Amino acid sequence: MSTHAFALGFALLLAGSAAAAKDHPIRLTIAPGKVAEVCMALNAGDTLRWRFKANAALDFNVHHHVGQDVLMPVDRKAVLADKAELRIDTRNDWCLMWTAPATAKRTTVEGVWSSQPASQPASQPAK
Repeated sequence: MSTHAFALGFALLLAGSAAAAKDHPIRLTIAPGKVAEVCMALNAGDTLRWRFKANAALDFNVHHHVGQDVLMPVDRKAVLADKAELRIDTRNDWCLMWTAPATAKRTTVEGVWSSQPASQPASQPAK
């Protein structure tokens, strides 16, 4: 097998793996001062990806619970949009959570999330 054929095969494998992650729509309407969550079961090593836009600045986080503790590796304040990914370090139920400002009339969020199993190639985690 030539180097070119190997490189092409590897590139196709990576493209196929990336395409295997299914996008799940996010369409939320959040009342003033309230929260909305989208939760999913993930395994250590999985990659969680999200992107969204909101019609008003809101707080956003990615978290999971361990006993009484809430661990929050992503915590954004007053954002209109976000696009990132996170390499999951612990098997658990993980949640994307948005908090609408108390002063907003109604906040809408639209976007997608996806997860890629650890066994498939993925890029580096979000900072």
